[in-house]
Amino acid sequence: MSRIFVSWELGANFGHLTRLMPIAEQLRQLGHELFFAVRDTEVAAALLEPQEFPFTQAPFWHGRACLSAPPINYAELLIAEGYCQQDGLSGMLRSWLSLFQLFQPDVVVADYSPTALLAARIAKIPAVCIDNGFGLPPNIAPLPSIRAWESITEQRLQHAEETVLRSINFVCRAFGGLELERLVDLFNTEGTVLTTFAELDHYGCRNETEYAGPVFSNAGGQAVQWQSTHRWKVIAYLRPSVPGIGNLLKALAELDAEVICVVPGLKRLNRAIANRLRVYVNPVRLDNIISSADLVVSYAGSGMVCCALLAGVPLLLVPQNVEQYMFSCRVDALGAGLVMGTNRSEADFRISLQQLLDEDRFRAAAKAFAAQHSGFHPDQAVSYAVRVIETVLSHQS
Repeated sequence: MSRIFVSWELGANFGHLTRLMPIAEQLRQLGHELFFAVRDTEVAAALLEPQEFPFTQAPFWHGRACLSAPPINYAELLIAEGYCQQDGLSGMLRSWLSLFQLFQPDVVVADYSPTALLAARIAKIPAVCIDNGFGLPPNIAPLPSIRAWESITEQRLQHAEETVLRSINFVCRAFGGLELERLVDLFNTEGTVLTTFAELDHYGCRNETEYAGPVFSNAGGQAVQWQSTHRWKVIAYLRPSVPGIGNLLKALAELDAEVICVVPGLKRLNRAIANRLRVYVNPVRLDNIISSADLVVSYAGSGMVCCALLAGVPLLLVPQNVEQYMFSCRVDALGAGLVMGTNRSEADFRISLQQLLDEDRFRAAAKAFAAQHSGFHPDQAVSYAVRVIETVLSHQS
């Protein structure tokens, strides 16, 4: 039996643990012992505790970086997470190393966990990166822009890279670890699992890279059925924090459509809108309704997007952050959906919704994607990840 330490350091909501859970369950069935360090213990209590996986709070920086503008690449994302505060970075590293010392892992499985990877490197513990693309940047230096719609100079990208490298290498020397030549070397681990499709990679298709495909479940939650004879059937999976959600819900309520609207965490809803939409505040099962949907509206969570595309259903995407926007742009490039930018009036939503329902080209592109990947099932990605982890473990014995 091997001891596997699973880390989720950055990012929010349920997606990270939803991706890791089926992999962890299969590893446990094979006799391995697992322990989680998580960004959000409330999410972990909902997902990990019922399955009796032990977990603790992942170390994080409590300070606040003063960036003059939104981060332009992964290096600046790390600056925002305290990587230029040497005491802060040293403290996070010491915390990760202490957790490793307590659990004594044979391998670290890291989901969007750069500091856990750095600690594993210093402790000489083999690591496996599992990510849907954004948290695992391509093997180039300096790390590329995450804001392709802006004019970012190579000089600024290089400056961010050098700034973070100086800080990392300072603490590496202090902890007796090998210095990094390039920032991307942090991610050159013993194993890598990219849980997405090449067409949906945030950074674009990577040559000579094997994609495992996405890990998601569409069978969890409350069972629902379509009830009406409306011409259109729409599924909306949103969050209260989505910018413009009030206008979006109004536009959805005006459609001549049956709309199943899932908004976890929703506290209040206008009665007139509620009467026109079927609103749920807890997850619903998608497997028996998505194939007959005409449109999916999503904040661009990777699981929901992949579920829709594999069913041949086009999407209206309303991203909340740069990661979701990059992912949305990949769907847009496929021709299988539309992305809402900063203009999110009720009229803007109404126009986009109607365009997606009226124009056959979006459904045709979604169906072409589904045909391309017709043999895929998320269990394949889970099995792939387990094989990679067990291969890394076998090299340690």
